[in-house]
Amino acid sequence: NEQRTAVTPMAFNAPFAVSQNSADASYLQQMALSFIALRLNVSSETVDASHQALLQYIRPGAQNQMKVILAEEAKRIKNDNVNSAFFQTSVRVWPQYGRVEIRGVLKTWIGDSKPFTDIKHYILILKRENGVTWLDNFGETDDEKK
Repeated sequence: NEQRTAVTPMAFNAPFAVSQNSADASYLQQMALSFIALRLNVSSETVDASHQALLQYIRPGAQNQMKVILAEEAKRIKNDNVNSAFFQTSVRVWPQYGRVEIRGVLKTWIGDSKPFTDIKHYILILKRENGVTWLDNFGETDDEKK
């Protein structure tokens, strides 16, 4: 029977509970939204630091693959002077699977352009092991009917 600790972090009004190997829906949601912000709320000035912070949560064995993906994103963001911001519209959490689905609007500015607006749907898989939270997957899915 694992001991659970309830925590209310700064800037959040909902407490969450974690143990060595599990976390509740509130914790998973807050972590997933933080990961979304680190990857998507970026500019050419902030992208490197944000992506570096995100990489700390990727399991060491999977970091190289994610480094390549994030480096390609950062290069495009810097070369095209991109600013982007994600606005969530819905979040669903399946704590037993560590699965968080986040839908929202990604606004992207290229240089001095008006923003491009895209509807996005991300699926994040988080695992809690030995007191550490790992981001196992940060994927995007297409909601359009085939």
